[in-house]
Amino acid sequence: MRNRWLGVAVIALVFGAGFATHQLLVPDIEARQRALFRDFEELERLGAYVIGADGENLGRIARNGPNALGNKYDAGSPYKHNGLFNPYSKYGSQYSSTSAFNKYATDPPKVVVKMGSDLYLVGVLTTNRYLATQGQRINPHLLRAWLESQ
Repeated sequence: MRNRWLGVAVIALVFGAGFATHQLLVPDIEARQRALFRDFEELERLGAYVIGADGENLGRIARNGPNALGNKYDAGSPYKHNGLFNPYSKYGSQYSSTSAFNKYATDPPKVVVKMGSDLYLVGVLTTNRYLATQGQRINPHLLRAWLESQ
């Protein structure tokens, strides 16, 4: 009997018996994800690709096709020697200073778009939140999620 009354008291406290209630505002995560995916689709449309610190082409930001990061048998392979998604390569390791997945990386890969003979920096592909960059920081985990969607 005592446990039953204790449960009722807890329920009364939790559901605001005599207390002011507050509305919890939750962000629309699906809307943010759709907007982010539209950004990646725009990069795909523009022919954006990822280059390493040494200028090596790591792959196109595309779900399929030759040299596409979404192609698990080509640029997106976790077994490619210098692949972005190879956790043992200098671009995919969590310890390399040139890796997209090192949260302390000093020289991570860049996302670029070539228009005519000009190369434009879109951003830096990194998990380093503190890296000062001229472009935007693009999280490689979000890029991978987009590549694996659909």
